[in-house]
Order: sequence, then C-alpha cells, then structure tokens
Amino acid sequence: MCGARAAANLGLFRTVFRQPPQLHSAATNLLSKQHCQVRTRTLRSYSQRLDAEDSVSHAEWKSRLFSWKTILMCSVPLIAFGLGTWQVQRLKWKLALLDEVNDRMHRRPIALPLRATSDEIEQNEYRRVIVHGDFDHSKEMLVGPRSLEGEPGYIVVTPLVREDGSRILINRGWVRRDLADPKARPQSQPAGPVTIVAFVRRATAKNSFTPKPSPEKNQWFSIDLDVMSRHGDTQPVLLEVIQPDSVATTIQNAGSGIPIGVPFQVDIRNNHLQYLITWYTLAVITSGMLFYALRKPESAMAKIQRLRSKAGRFS
Repeated sequence: MCGARAAANLGLFRTVFRQPPQLHSAATNLLSKQHCQVRTRTLRSYSQRLDAEDSVSHAEWKSRLFSWKTILMCSVPLIAFGLGTWQVQRLKWKLALLDEVNDRMHRRPIALPLRATSDEIEQNEYRRVIVHGDFDHSKEMLVGPRSLEGEPGYIVVTPLVREDGSRILINRGWVRRDLADPKARPQSQPAGPVTIVAFVRRATAKNSFTPKPSPEKNQWFSIDLDVMSRHGDTQPVLLEVIQPDSVATTIQNAGSGIPIGVPFQVDIRNNHLQYLITWYTLAVITSGMLFYALRKPESAMAKIQRLRSKAGRFS
C-alpha cells in the first residue's frame, strides 16, 4: 500500500518537473520509505494514546472497586439475602404455629378453671372452653369503631360473673353502629345464667398509634386487657365468643342486635412467603446491578476489534 501511494506521488512529480525515467525507481523507494515512516509514527502515537486511556480507565476502575461506596453497594445484596434467609426461618415457624393453633381449635371444649393463670392462658390460646355465669351489663364496653364487611360498628366486651363470683372479660362480638346503645338491642342483654363456648385469647400488643382509652367516658379504641380488667373489676382473662355455624342464625342475630362472634377459623396472618420472595428477588437484582457497575472496563483495542468484527458481520 505504501508503494502504491509512493508511485502515484512520483508520477505526479514526473509530470510537473519532467524528471528522467531513470530516477523513478530511486524516488519511488524514497517516497515509500518516508510514507511508511510517517504511518508507523502515527500508529505508534495512536497506540500510545490508547494505552494511556486504558491505564487511566483501569486506575479509575481500581479506585472505584476499593472505595467505601462499593462496600456500601456490596452490603445491599448481602443484607437482602440475609433477610430472605431469615424469612425462610420465620415461615417455618409460622407454619408450625398455624398447625399447632389449628390442632387446638379442633380439640373438644374444656371447662375454663375458675382461677386461670397466665401460663394456662398462654398454653390454651385458641382452645375452645366452656364457661357459665351472668353478664354484668352495667360494665359493658364498646370498642371501636370497627367495620365488618364495610359496615361501621363496635366490638362489645362484657364482664361475666362466674359461679364462685370471679369475673372475666367476654368479647361477645360485633354490632352495627346504630345498635351501639344497649337499649336499641334488648335481646343482647340476657338476664340470668348463660353458657358460652369461646376461644381463649391472650392480650394483644398495644399500638403506639392507637389513642389511649378513656374509662371514665367508657371510650375504648382497642382491647386493652389490663385497663379493661381494672375497669370491669375482672381477672386479666379474655374469651372470644364463636359465631354460630349456621349463616341464617348469624344473620338473624345481627338483625336483632345480638353481637356477631368471631368465625371458627385461624386469624393469624402469614405473609412470610411474600417477604421471602421480595427479599431474594431484591438480592438477585442488586447483585446483577453491582456486577454491571463493577465489571472491569474493556480495553480500547479489544473494543476496536469487537466493533470491527461486528461491522464485518453486517457488511
């Protein structure tokens, strides 16, 4: 290629200056040598410039690779993976708990001891028990507002006076807002002994966002077992009445103002599978992003060869 260009230049030179043909060969060699030297120097300079750019790019990559920012970026997928693994353990625990609760619910009802201890309450939570006694309607408490299938209402909690005079709290269930006044639902105010089949329940955890109750005004926003038991002069024991198996009976009771009890089913939330999938997905995505961000930069010569190869496939 260098020789062809030199010959062309020599032909132009001869045309202008009318040099004799015997000088053609020497001039051709001279011009070819000079052109090749210029080309070599240009390629060497270009190669040196590419090497310098590669050195700068590699130094920047190493600086980025061992920075505090990279350490923080690496912690994200590790933390997400750890949380996903933790949710695996939580899921196993929750499934075992649900099995245990389901087993307790389907055992035959037992009589609740007259003086139940906190250990007995904890060991028999969600167990069906049978209690006898009289409701103290003068200490009835309405918790709420609470909605049932979109309709506003309240939870009715009433002390029960047992055979020996001991008192416990009974969560009788839900009533509509227009039946909050006991006078509007006389059928829900039985006088005399009653027999109740109910679930044993522990005190629920307090929510810091829930307003504090006002016992002197009989305003209750959540079932606070400690405060309610002091207000009703009862043991810190809470039972939840189970709604009848018959849907027709439940509807009839709701219409007459008799509270709707809790359904015969487990009401324990289990979202650990969704959390598990979320954390592991986040770990995979952030790992891919981290690999992309920290991959070693491609050298300039390798990039040129790749582009040439790509261009050759489409030519």
